[in-house]
Amino acid sequence: MMLLRTLVLERSGQDAPVNGALLCGFAVAQIDCNFLVYSLDEETEPGNSRVYIAALRKKLDRHFLGSVESKEDLQVAMQVFKQILMAAAASGTKASAVNDSSIAFHFIDLKGCKLPPARPEDHHSMIIKKALVMKVITLGMSAPVLPAIESASLIVPSIRFSSQMIPPARTSSPPTPVEPPVLEPVVAEALDIPVATAQKVALAEPVAQPAQLAPSEPAPVQRPVEMEQALMPELDSTLTNLAKVAQDLTQQKNAVIEREKVLEQWQARLQQKQGELDEKDRELEQHATQLQEQQADVSQKAQKLALAMSQVSGMRQRLQGVLLELDQTLEG
Repeated sequence: MMLLRTLVLERSGQDAPVNGALLCGFAVAQIDCNFLVYSLDEETEPGNSRVYIAALRKKLDRHFLGSVESKEDLQVAMQVFKQILMAAAASGTKASAVNDSSIAFHFIDLKGCKLPPARPEDHHSMIIKKALVMKVITLGMSAPVLPAIESASLIVPSIRFSSQMIPPARTSSPPTPVEPPVLEPVVAEALDIPVATAQKVALAEPVAQPAQLAPSEPAPVQRPVEMEQALMPELDSTLTNLAKVAQDLTQQKNAVIEREKVLEQWQARLQQKQGELDEKDRELEQHATQLQEQQADVSQKAQKLALAMSQVSGMRQRLQGVLLELDQTLEG
């Protein structure tokens, strides 16, 4: 009998949340990131199953699931998960076999970890052999675990907050806060568990319980609680707007990074073209210099030829004069 840990997820277009089976959670110190791998028991084709990789962010005692924003971080996470798959697939695998991988990582201790519901559509999915799913779960449970890496930056939850309000209490008893879902072990015979629906969990922060009122105190002491619950819709709207702003800023940042990469590529191409043009300019200058030298040689030869022609013309005139004197001598 195997103890499976589950987490609550929200499907787009579905009112009721669904349960997902947690395969493992691991941290990579190289990029200071935590990752969580889970399955919704989705069989894409016979013998294959779809699993999801999500970024697990920890701030103090709170945990959040979100998408892997960086492509480099996603490549590292997939490489580490492939190492886990290889270690799980090997016969007689021990925990030390995982630590000898090319990228250092450690499994995360997720006992008592509270996670607000997340959406699988925000997470990266990949296809693995269905037989490896239980092996990965077994490996993650038997391997040594360490705490998750603490996030140094401010975390803005990118989740949907419920706008449903709990009506204010009309009696003297304090309202009961709604606890977020907890990763608790669930007994199951194998991984192929049906995807069970769970009760929809309100994702707003628990309301602090007021102090117990003495029987002699009047009912108007409940007004702060009513005012606090009246502010809950505004709080939900503010958190939702913050999440949207954070998502928009992330998209804009990624777009700016992509544009910078394109501009760098164009700049490199322009530099290459400029180098080619400079080389051609040097070749043209050398050719022009050669033409000038050849033109100077032609001019010198033309001058020499003109001088020779003038000398030949003078010799011809002198020869004609000599012949004329010779004719006159012979006649006389």
